[in-house]
Amino acid sequence: MTETPSALHLGRTERTSRAQAVAERISELIATEQVLPGDRLGTKTELQGQFGVAAGTLNEAVRLLETRGLVEARPGPRGGIFVARPSAHIRLSHLILGLGADAMSISDTLEIRNALELPVALQAARHAGPEQLARLNEIVGAMARLGDQPREYLLRNWDLHEEIASISGNPLLRTIYVSLLETAREAVKDVAPDPDFATSFPQNLQLHHELVDAITSGRAERVRRAVEAHTPLSEAMTDRALG
Repeated sequence: MTETPSALHLGRTERTSRAQAVAERISELIATEQVLPGDRLGTKTELQGQFGVAAGTLNEAVRLLETRGLVEARPGPRGGIFVARPSAHIRLSHLILGLGADAMSISDTLEIRNALELPVALQAARHAGPEQLARLNEIVGAMARLGDQPREYLLRNWDLHEEIASISGNPLLRTIYVSLLETAREAVKDVAPDPDFATSFPQNLQLHHELVDAITSGRAERVRRAVEAHTPLSEAMTDRALG
């Protein structure tokens, strides 16, 4: 029997994590062709009931899926959330996701992602509006409260970078980058306790504050410096956390 969206267990309590879980489940239904391009998933109210989440959480999940080009919202009496007809760059993202842990290690995935950090951040600096910048600062604020939770900090870290990528005006760059993050998330089952996490946490957090401030400034050179400072320490923290 095919598992329905209502069967998803949402154990994480933070809204972003719950929205990510909903988005991942719907992405899985699309990737495995349990739903096809043009299929109607339901109205937002119907989907909210199926997944047992608040309206804000469902809206965030739909936004994430729209960012990836997987769904589209249609207004009107017969409207709702529909599976999007995949473009070439969406098919590419499915190829990347389909590689899985066996074909692409998490270190390979993050190496490619790191190479895309600068163009993604520069795109964000060009296109970010007030609401998007407020969202970036909200996520960094959440990261600041996770100094004793390395796994959650790493996941919120990646939420921040996905949010930065979502601002990009380049859909192909955005799709490839987000696909790489998804592959890395899928590979992270447990994060090993890291005795150095508490020591490196303040500097890592400050680098992310500066990255957001640089994007807010809109100055390309400041963005470049922030990305160059951020990447080596983030690589080291990820390596240690993943053991």
